[in-house]
Amino acid sequence: MKTKKYFWMALGLSVLLLLTACLPEEGITQLLPDPIKRVTADPTSGIVFVTFRHVERNTSLHQNWELYLVQPDGTGLTRLTENDRVDTSPSWSPDGRQIAFRSRIDGSSDILVMDANGENWRNLINDPEDSIFDEFYPRWNPQRDIIALYTDRFYSPDVGCAWHRLAIMPLSGGIDNIQVLEDPLTEQETLGWAPDGHHLAFSSRCDLATEGAVELFEWDIDTGEVIQLTDDGNINASPAYSHDGRYLAYQSVHPDAGADVFVLDLETGEIANLTNNPEFKDSHPTWSPDDSQMAFASDRDGNDEIYVMDVILEPFASSANPINITNHPSKDFEPAWSPVP
Repeated sequence: MKTKKYFWMALGLSVLLLLTACLPEEGITQLLPDPIKRVTADPTSGIVFVTFRHVERNTSLHQNWELYLVQPDGTGLTRLTENDRVDTSPSWSPDGRQIAFRSRIDGSSDILVMDANGENWRNLINDPEDSIFDEFYPRWNPQRDIIALYTDRFYSPDVGCAWHRLAIMPLSGGIDNIQVLEDPLTEQETLGWAPDGHHLAFSSRCDLATEGAVELFEWDIDTGEVIQLTDDGNINASPAYSHDGRYLAYQSVHPDAGADVFVLDLETGEIANLTNNPEFKDSHPTWSPDDSQMAFASDRDGNDEIYVMDVILEPFASSANPINITNHPSKDFEPAWSPVP
């Protein structure tokens, strides 16, 4: 099923050296300490998610979305952010002690990092409040001191469809350190790192045979190679690799139906529908640390809630026992499961 498209990044040797420099001398399993602040949180388990349960919904641009933490059994609900702006798209550090997220706390949409207890906020972008540029959807690399994101900072009419550009940035942040994927095939919707830290799955709507489709691709950040992972004409997004790297979960929307959570076996190419709930919207899958469960957002009970279900991967992928763990009349969405058991 895979079709390959090769290109070399115009970033040059300097970017490859930058990425290599992020690696420890022995292996790639231990990240460097936070370069700015001492982390105050212990390794933290649970599922962080986005909600506006604390206020009446505001239809303006700056809706008051906040980040909360809950345990997989629905206990231990904890509010992590508290301000009057948008905080979304949480992504855990590999040790479960920090969370990267997107926020409008300083005006424009920036990428921030905080400790898993809600302390020690740090803005990696620091645009002026009236900046017209936005960064979105951070994803923390599981092996390297870099964060993937998408940005509209480098838009040019010369790249056609690519308004939001796929990019990487060192954990130290800085606008000048944002490096974009130069190929035009980069109108991103969502991103997700492979556990090896070298491959990044992303969704794009550019240069596709089916109008209105969004397909999944995988970028090798070391070689610049991009391969296409899905080719079904649907709207496929929110890629999430299992921790062993074999499976890729994602949400798929058919133009005439709702959304379901699917899983792609990257070794065999087999695809299975895990939720099989076409009348409703099931989205944003995220794996438990041992890949035996998956959290996702669903509106099957009338509004978006966070569910946890068991996942059976052998001999064929399937699921069982979906349980609503948020149970609130407000919208709960974008779950991210900590790597810490």
